[in-house]
Amino acid sequence: MDFWELTGVSLGYALLLVALFTIVIVGSLHIARDALLSDYPPAIQERYGEQSARGRRTAAAAGLLNLLVFLAVPLLGVLELHDRADGSLGFWPPFALGTVCFLALVLFDLVVLDWRLFCRVQPRFMVLPGTEGMPEYRDYAFHVRVLAPRPVPWPLVAIPGYGVAVGAAPQSSPRSAPRHAHVPPSSGR
Repeated sequence: MDFWELTGVSLGYALLLVALFTIVIVGSLHIARDALLSDYPPAIQERYGEQSARGRRTAAAAGLLNLLVFLAVPLLGVLELHDRADGSLGFWPPFALGTVCFLALVLFDLVVLDWRLFCRVQPRFMVLPGTEGMPEYRDYAFHVRVLAPRPVPWPLVAIPGYGVAVGAAPQSSPRSAPRHAHVPPSSGR
């Protein structure tokens, strides 16, 4: 498999991961506007108050759905890489796929969901009742601080960590097992 084929597969699955993640996030906010309350700046959380029961249930469901997405998408990507590989897949192609997928997700979340929608556009489904007009909605730096906390930027470290997890996944699958023609034993006559 060449570089461009690996890049194409990785970007395709990164796009799928970002799309599914966005559907889960935006969908959960449409179900319960306070579903992601813990991800809001502290001043907004304080003014809003306690998360509703519906928000807690929606947050739990969204977390489970995103976990499934984070597992299923790279697994499908690794299976496709394995099908395209001439021989053994090895560690590096799945690592690249996992790294590209999670890097795309983190950048999309920061630039589009956090900075563009949350900080700038502020659609109604993202603004919590009673917190309208708070200056913390326009705090771009908050989202960077959350992404790269000190002393260790764990969310950024997770990007190659996700790549390692995908790269270390078992490389064989039933779909890629060699197929041998069944040869009946000779009758000896």
